[in-house]
Amino acid sequence: MKTLILLICLTLAATAPAAPSPQAPVLTLKTGDRVAFIGDTFVERDQVADYIQTMLLSRFPGQDVTFRNLGYSADTATGEARGLCTGWSTFESADQGFGRLVKLVAGYKPTVMLINYGMTESFGGARELPQFVENYTKMLDVLSSAAGTSPRLVLMSPNYHEDMGRPLPDPAEHNKNLELYSRAIAAIAASRSAHFVDLFMLTKEAGKQGPLTSNGIHLTPYGYWRTALELERGLGYPPREWSVNIGTSPQDKRAAAATFTKVSNAKQSPTGASFTTTDEMLSPPPPPQGAPRSILDGSAALPGDRRTLYIVGLRPGKYALKAGDSVIARATAGQWAAGVQIAPPAQVETLRHLLVAKDFDFFNYQRPENDSYLLAFRKGEQGRNAVEIPRFLPLVEKKDKQAAALCVPHAVTYTLQAVGG
Repeated sequence: MKTLILLICLTLAATAPAAPSPQAPVLTLKTGDRVAFIGDTFVERDQVADYIQTMLLSRFPGQDVTFRNLGYSADTATGEARGLCTGWSTFESADQGFGRLVKLVAGYKPTVMLINYGMTESFGGARELPQFVENYTKMLDVLSSAAGTSPRLVLMSPNYHEDMGRPLPDPAEHNKNLELYSRAIAAIAASRSAHFVDLFMLTKEAGKQGPLTSNGIHLTPYGYWRTALELERGLGYPPREWSVNIGTSPQDKRAAAATFTKVSNAKQSPTGASFTTTDEMLSPPPPPQGAPRSILDGSAALPGDRRTLYIVGLRPGKYALKAGDSVIARATAGQWAAGVQIAPPAQVETLRHLLVAKDFDFFNYQRPENDSYLLAFRKGEQGRNAVEIPRFLPLVEKKDKQAAALCVPHAVTYTLQAVGG
């Protein structure tokens, strides 16, 4: 252990942060995989909107994959934030808190673990780095053993600390430490043949288009949406560049040309078109309110977030596109010929909201409200109600099955018709 720590610390100064690679995806989920997100605030808060989980789950339709969010705000690799309150101002030890995480992992037995630690510890600077490496390595050993399945590991660095201006602190020095800790995690990943995703660099670059955080560190809903796209890139996944190109006649080579989807029942005329698509996988959820205007209006659509429909040869005029009975876009004939960005089917948002509800049920299982009364120093008053805690698990498992069904894309029929005005 000490030899590994020494080697990692000695090589950090000469090691550049790992960059995303164009290789095959490093995380291929298989039927029956159980995925655990483990980490600090970055992990815990994703369940508020579940953009990361939605992106990953929707990549593998029909695979019956489940996810659990085991994040805990302000946690460290030693589990020191997870201890229960043992008195009016005292808490369990870090070892006891870590034991709670180990128990959750042992109960779920994940086959894949995505781990994000280092933000809290990075405030200790270079002096605390050797201890962090030791703690992190021990944490991986213990959790892998508790899983009992030789889980595949994806180690993620902390995200970049954005400069939000004064009176908030200047993050320059902290970012130097974050970069140092990110390199250490990359070295640990390399030593264990685990996968590494450099969220520090990915979020640094992504933030140039608009802030990802509310205070420099904690992501906003837009920050999670954008980071989910970046995480896909860091994992080596190809962008979901959905496009359909409808010609004006069956002889047109562009008729029903498509990527990331299959087109059927295509009919075209100079005054409209209709066709049905069945996507290979769900598109990413649409960006949330609070995203930069260029993202919301589609003028700066990102790789992996574009759904572009081309319909050529229409007579001059304005046309409205319906998905089922709902109008989702309006544009002129010239704009349709050049390509119009259209919204994804509502199915992906239905899935995301279901995952949020599922994670809320699981949160209540692993961290029940008033746990001091149910499990800790005041359980003499309400401890009898602790028998209700396991009842959340059947609710979680029911939603797992619903999510598996929602991951399989439904066919969508589109119609384009001329409109007045």
